Amino acid sequence: MSGPRKWTRSALRALVLAVGLGSAGAGAALANGGAVDASGAGPEASAESGPAIRAALVAHDVIYPGIGWERHEPNGRILSRSLEGPYGRTSVGEWRMEGALRCLRWTRAAAWVCYRVEIEGETLRFIDPLGNVSAGRLQPR
Repeated sequence: MSGPRKWTRSALRALVLAVGLGSAGAGAALANGGAVDASGAGPEASAESGPAIRAALVAHDVIYPGIGWERHEPNGRILSRSLEGPYGRTSVGEWRMEGALRCLRWTRAAAWVCYRVEIEGETLRFIDPLGNVSAGRLQPR
C-alpha cells in the first residue's frame, strides 16, 4: 500500500439519503471535495482557512501511526512513505491548495483529487470526495 488506509463513512451516505439529496446534488457537493451537512450545502471554505491549512501542512509531517507519513513541501511536491512491506516504499507527487481543500496527484497523467481538511489540535483528517477519511497526527519538523 502506498498511502494511508481509508475508512468509509457510512454516516455520510445515510445523511445524504436523510436530507433527500438526489444523486446529482450529492454528487456535485462530493465532487468538489466536500461533505454534505444537514442543510445540504457543501464545504464552508473561508479565504483564511486555506493559507492556515497550507502553513500547518508545510510546517509539519503528517504521521499515520503504523502506516507511514507524508511531507508537504512548499514547492508543491509531496512525499509519502509507507512502512508496510519489508522495506517500505516512498512515493512522490504534487499537491496544492484550492481554497480550503488540499488537492494532490501522484503522477502528471492522473487527475487532481481534492480532500477536505479537518485539524483539531495535533489530529488531522483528510476527507475524500466519497467521505473516506484518512486520519493522522501533525508532527513538527
